[in-house]
Amino acid sequence: MNINRIFFSKAIHRLRLSLNHIRTVYIAQPESSPLQIYRNKIKAHELRADPRQEQLMSILDKLYYDLQTYIPESRQIETTTTDKTKSNILSTLTNMFKSLNDSVERQKSLYIYGGAGCGKSLLMDIFFECIPTNEKRRVHFNSFMLEFHNRMHRIRSNNAAVSDNLLGSVVEELLDEIWLLCFDEFMVLDIGDAMIIKRLFEHLFAKGMIMVATSNRPPDDLYYRGLNREYFLPFIPFLHQMCTVYNMDSSTDYRLIGTQGHVQTVFDASRPETESELDSLCARLIAPFEPESATIDVNGRAIKIPWQARGVAKFSFEELCCREHFSADYIAIALTYNTLVLTDIPKLSIEQRDRIRRFIILIDELYNHNTKLIISMFVHTVKDIFNPLKDNPNFKREDLLTMDEFHAFDRTLSRLIEMQSKEYLAKPKRFSNTKKQADDWSQLL
Repeated sequence: MNINRIFFSKAIHRLRLSLNHIRTVYIAQPESSPLQIYRNKIKAHELRADPRQEQLMSILDKLYYDLQTYIPESRQIETTTTDKTKSNILSTLTNMFKSLNDSVERQKSLYIYGGAGCGKSLLMDIFFECIPTNEKRRVHFNSFMLEFHNRMHRIRSNNAAVSDNLLGSVVEELLDEIWLLCFDEFMVLDIGDAMIIKRLFEHLFAKGMIMVATSNRPPDDLYYRGLNREYFLPFIPFLHQMCTVYNMDSSTDYRLIGTQGHVQTVFDASRPETESELDSLCARLIAPFEPESATIDVNGRAIKIPWQARGVAKFSFEELCCREHFSADYIAIALTYNTLVLTDIPKLSIEQRDRIRRFIILIDELYNHNTKLIISMFVHTVKDIFNPLKDNPNFKREDLLTMDEFHAFDRTLSRLIEMQSKEYLAKPKRFSNTKKQADDWSQLL
């Protein structure tokens, strides 16, 4: 009897810890909910009212309230005792608090898709900022998959014994840190990602991960005409099963409505004066320092930075987008520097897919980290950098729908235009992994 009393007391204590966890995840506050924050921004004229955005914010608002008592599967009480009486007591107690969480366990994740600049990433960010827990992460999908493969490699190298359940070990490690993942730009381009993605997300969802993702493409168009796509296809109905899919269905690109900045950030590379004008602007940004070369270590590889000082780096397009650089290189540059100067951008043709793809990834990472961008280019406007429909009169839009780069460049163009705006230039640097370095953008605006 005493043994059962002691066990019952311990079980009650564990239940209290669990209930304390429920209470301390966060208490939803109506005045700071995603929908209210969105409406406040409209009142403050920071955003424009949009019915599709409002509907999405209502969905995110419900998720905000649902998650306040969420306990992921990976954090719930485990029953290990073989004693029938003890198991019954613990089972009863476990069911008591699990019932509080049942509705959230059935809560689907959210997949948001729509055209460039319709506000999907901005609205996801409002939701993300409203969730008052450290067990969350907002990340570009490409960066997440790169990190996933790096974790796989590290765990495999350190412990050969886990090779039979390597994927489960990686997921367990990841979900020890977070349970809410907000993915920006969910797009599958790499065959390695395509082959493993279903197994990865089966593990993540089974362990209680909640996902909010944005994408330019509906789930059915992911990895469209990709190599060995038949092996990827089972992921699509699985994604529909686990997620509410929301179509922004907006033709408005809000990135094109920003206020033009007072600082010139786009230069005509064909003008003789452009080089001296760029040198003058760069000198103001790095003063009183002088530029020098440097290297960044990326997974054991040394990436050479030919010109850099005080958080500013300068490359030519040929150096950064025509050579063998990878996503990890662009992430490292975006993390390390406040400002990137990219010179001599040419007109790109449909035959230069590798260069287009690298340029797209580069701009994505710079934008994702609020890195400022100064460019010179051999075209009249950024819209002319890659415009296959204009450059090839015989092409029709439907001829290019299977080309991922064509879809993605709409986003790149939209971001390039926004990155010239005063609003973007005023944004603080995001996710810097270096010591804080002052830049002079606030003085230049």
